[in-house]
Amino acid sequence: MGSSIHPRYLPSPVIRQIEVNTDKDDPNTSISNPDFHFLPSRSVSIFGGQVVAQAILAAHATIDPGLDIHSIHCSFIDKTDPKQALIYRVSNVRTGNTIANRLVNVFQHTRLVFMATMSFHLFEKEPVLKHNRGLPSTFPPFEIMNPVKRSDYYQMIFQDGLKENEEVLLAALEVKHLMPNPTVLHIELAKLKDFFKETPNVPLAGTGLSKTYRFFEESLRSGSLAKVVAEAPSTTSKIIYQYMKVNGELPESRAYHTAAFAFASDAFSSQLPAVLVSNKDLLWITSLDHTIYFHKPVNPCDWLAVENIVSVADAGRSLVEMRYWNKDGELVATVMQEGLFRGKKKAKL
Repeated sequence: MGSSIHPRYLPSPVIRQIEVNTDKDDPNTSISNPDFHFLPSRSVSIFGGQVVAQAILAAHATIDPGLDIHSIHCSFIDKTDPKQALIYRVSNVRTGNTIANRLVNVFQHTRLVFMATMSFHLFEKEPVLKHNRGLPSTFPPFEIMNPVKRSDYYQMIFQDGLKENEEVLLAALEVKHLMPNPTVLHIELAKLKDFFKETPNVPLAGTGLSKTYRFFEESLRSGSLAKVVAEAPSTTSKIIYQYMKVNGELPESRAYHTAAFAFASDAFSSQLPAVLVSNKDLLWITSLDHTIYFHKPVNPCDWLAVENIVSVADAGRSLVEMRYWNKDGELVATVMQEGLFRGKKKAKL
């Protein structure tokens, strides 16, 4: 599956990671290029987000262009060899006028390594029901976020100084985050004093005193300073706020947009539980399954606000929920990922 990008664009580095070669005689079969497989540090398998993204493009090759993917449910079944091509085989489960379903099985040789079910839908322009959980007014503003890399999270977890193989992600993505620490948040917000509006001499009922209130400009969409700080996540909160975008430009194709988003959605998710939950003797981390619900068309080349919530970490597994809002404050996607964690085995006496 090739791309046709206008010459004035700077193509996104993520394109070569997510593209597959679709068989001209059999559109139900697509093959990856091992030269562009991404093997992250601390992993024995191809980056999961890359496999999910390629599966989306493989399925889209069999779908009417008028339909958009609205959900994908993925299972990582076995480890993958980055030196070997991935074979994507798409099964047409159902094709209707406004809904289609596909099953994608991914093989290396004869070994099944990954599978995904995908649902496609003709997004309705005038839906009978309409509601959207907009960006919370307490979501920290972009200006106070700090740049973060995947390796930063790994060092928070392992603290071993290992140099990470992250050139692919650094080229493909830009991410900023804010860790749950209200003291730091208060300090960073105070730096934005130039954006404050003041309401001086507001009477305090029954005291005979007055107080000056300071509020953010409405354009920052962050409410009052008092509200932001009061509702800031504590150090025990299992939430990390981020802003994320894909670098460069993508083809004018919903398929490429959703595939690139899927690639990005797996960049940090597996590390989040170990960053937010105190752990001891953690040895390794991997993903078990990955689910994405697309509520509206999404352009990952624009900044997306991300709320990452660790719902549970127990029994060797974890569940992370990630919500994504666009620049208009609309919830555009929800991602759920289940991870697997293993600790160092104690030596027997």
